Amino acid sequence: MAPCGVDHLYPETVADDSNGSTGSTELLDALTDYILEQLSGDAFIKWVHVEVGNALVGAQRITLSDVVTPQQVSGAAIKYALEWRIEGTIPELVGDIAARIHERTFTAEDEEVDFVSEQSFEAIAEKFMSNPAFQRVVDLLYHSPVVRSSVAWFLYRMAVDVLQRNRTYAERLPGLGMLVRVTESIGARVAPGVPDTLDKFAREFTERIVQGVISHVDTPNISDARDPIISAAMEMFEQHKTDSFSAINAVISADDIEDFLTLGFEFWREFRGTRSIRTAIEEGVGVFFAKYGQHTLADLLDEIGVTREDMIEEALRFAPRVIAVLQENGMLEDFIRRQFKDFSESERVHKLLR
Repeated sequence: MAPCGVDHLYPETVADDSNGSTGSTELLDALTDYILEQLSGDAFIKWVHVEVGNALVGAQRITLSDVVTPQQVSGAAIKYALEWRIEGTIPELVGDIAARIHERTFTAEDEEVDFVSEQSFEAIAEKFMSNPAFQRVVDLLYHSPVVRSSVAWFLYRMAVDVLQRNRTYAERLPGLGMLVRVTESIGARVAPGVPDTLDKFAREFTERIVQGVISHVDTPNISDARDPIISAAMEMFEQHKTDSFSAINAVISADDIEDFLTLGFEFWREFRGTRSIRTAIEEGVGVFFAKYGQHTLADLLDEIGVTREDMIEEALRFAPRVIAVLQENGMLEDFIRRQFKDFSESERVHKLLR
């Protein structure tokens, strides 16, 4: 039995503890059931429509600079573009992806290649040829010592191949073939080092001729050759536009696709560590904020073409299945109870339930 006077001194406290505890539990149960109902069936569809509308109304009152800074965006972009670790699992997928692309794309016997239309291809060719940057690249290549050496080597190899083919033809002729073999035999005995010396001299001589010719000729104006080049490109397009994917399959294997993907992946992994990409991200974000920093979030959504209908469609595309799974395994109910348990047991709620 309680000491004399306790019930008189604290009559409400003893009763309130019991009622408050029971009431808070019932409140949490009711709140959990209500939220689960709102996230199911037609109630959830209605909730999505209402809340997307409310969010867009609120987005008209908040600018981009209100919620995020250029430094925050740059930091996140740099983290994932430059510093994010790419584990071994991702590169290992390259081979599987290449095989699947090859299997699903390049084995269609009757399906025509439809990468780009004829009008688009011609427009791209015209734009490419008329771009001033292309002329500047031609200038750099035209005056490059490496290019000159390559051209000289190419011309020399053409000459050697022509002579070799003619020599093979001469050896087939009666009498002339014997003369060629006797001449080579005598030359090898009299001056064994002459062929190699002549070969080196011929290469150097060809390179000097090419360098001399190019050095005395101005860089060609590509605009003069634009029409013939475009015509040649369009002719090639016409010849192959009706080819099927199976024709590509004859020259491109799954290993080739894997090599291309691996090459691109390796290039990106090297390039992502350069200062250039970091500068590009920082400057790009800076320019974006300079233009759109004071735009409202609703304006930004309009700029990128995201409408209210798009947001509702995507929410209803993914959310119902995820929520249904979470409800079935009890994870959603556990989540709701964790969020509101402390609230339902708070002193303020206890006072409201007294």
